[in-house]
Amino acid sequence: MPTLALLLLACSPTVVDGDGPPPQDGGADDTGTVQDGGADGGGTTGDGGGTAGDGGTGDGGTGDGGTGDGGTGDGGTPGGWVSSISLSVHDRVATLLVLSWTQEVDADGAWVTYSFEDQVLTSPVQPRGPGAHSEVLLGIPPGVEVSASLTLDVAEESWTTALLTETTGALPGNLDVPDLVLHDPLLAGEERYALAAVDVGSYDFYGPFYVVILDRQGRVVWYESVDDSRLTWQPRASLDGTHLVYEASTYYVYDSSVQPSIKRLTLDNRQEDETFIEGMGLAWSELEDGGFVFDHAETGYEYHIERLSPDGERKRIWSCYPWMQDYDRGYWACAPNAIVVDHARMTALYSMFETSTVVEIDLNTGEMLRQMGQLPDGWAFDPEESTFSLQHYPNWTEDGTLLVSTHTIGAGRTQFIREYALDDETQTLEQIWSYQQPTGYYAEYAGGALRMDNGNTMVTVGTDGAVLEITPDGEIAWELDWHGHLVGNVTALDDLYALNQGW
Repeated sequence: MPTLALLLLACSPTVVDGDGPPPQDGGADDTGTVQDGGADGGGTTGDGGGTAGDGGTGDGGTGDGGTGDGGTGDGGTPGGWVSSISLSVHDRVATLLVLSWTQEVDADGAWVTYSFEDQVLTSPVQPRGPGAHSEVLLGIPPGVEVSASLTLDVAEESWTTALLTETTGALPGNLDVPDLVLHDPLLAGEERYALAAVDVGSYDFYGPFYVVILDRQGRVVWYESVDDSRLTWQPRASLDGTHLVYEASTYYVYDSSVQPSIKRLTLDNRQEDETFIEGMGLAWSELEDGGFVFDHAETGYEYHIERLSPDGERKRIWSCYPWMQDYDRGYWACAPNAIVVDHARMTALYSMFETSTVVEIDLNTGEMLRQMGQLPDGWAFDPEESTFSLQHYPNWTEDGTLLVSTHTIGAGRTQFIREYALDDETQTLEQIWSYQQPTGYYAEYAGGALRMDNGNTMVTVGTDGAVLEITPDGEIAWELDWHGHLVGNVTALDDLYALNQGW
């Protein structure tokens, strides 16, 4: 998704050196580069020094908290630019800190510089007018002391406050965290974070679930508890990249008063919106108009692809059961584990796990364009043994190939990530790349594979609770292990502030 990638890069929090405010474009300055969240050594941080009027050093200002442009040694402002300032733990997410201040002047740019461990980050530069303001500090693990300062640009003057310090809180007691097995920065992508969903209960699919963002050490830096133990396994960034979207399915909740929904939210919970969808099953995708396409699980036999528009209009696009009766009349024969939309073509891949079949449906006409898998009349596979078997989350790469996590017929507890080129003339899926998951990892259910910007593949081993970043050569670049807690799709992220813009 090129638009999202560009948006994330444009808004990325930056690592800063010790001699000035960050560049307005969000990149590193010319004396230090972004590398794993820290400066590369080209500039110093926390040295308590600096020059007057240069925007402050990496520790938030000059040695006494003020500059030579009219500020006072105790952190006072030139002409009283800020009348109050404080740093506190977010009231809902304990890994977030909030810097709050009252501003007395119009500032052309305002941003927060904050540091913890070996990292120095900044919030996006924004113009701010007089009045009360706040900025959330993102990407911080639990139980970590953080130093933060505010910088204002007014006309041709800059001023940085004295440092404030606060410690992030503890995670919820039931939020299990993964073990970091491996991280090779030379092989892994540049993305510093990953979005996932995990079932922290004793039984797969029954919850409770959390949506989480992890850093490269496997530490939770953000979390959202899913209400009523509803199932969430495919959280994602919104199509425009400004917030998170996740489903809360009631497929395994035997309480008629609980309704399935799709929820939008910013990371600081400043904006939240929940759309309740009667009869929604397990699979869904966001549409570019702000609506959703999803499976309507009418009964254990009758499943439909339906579309919900932003104005609330609901339309049925395709029904599986009438077509499926020619092949399989079994319970859950039509049940999907994924609906993945190609927005350019307005088609959807509808993945049916019980029948090991994927169909592609035109979302405008309801026409079936492709049938792939084990049911009769489907496309051929080359080689034949690369056919789908209980496939998980088939999706298109940016190169137009099909990427699937799948079991293998007759191979026992063996699982592959397979990539196919599609030949419409011969109706054949030609395998062009595959990866066999390590012995000991096996997704009985769930799981998935998503291609990253650098060509690596992010793999989730569903019910085994593992996350693997795999290079094209099959080397493991990053590995987390949740030790049997079901984990849903994992998406690499680099900029958390993009997901806090809101709609």
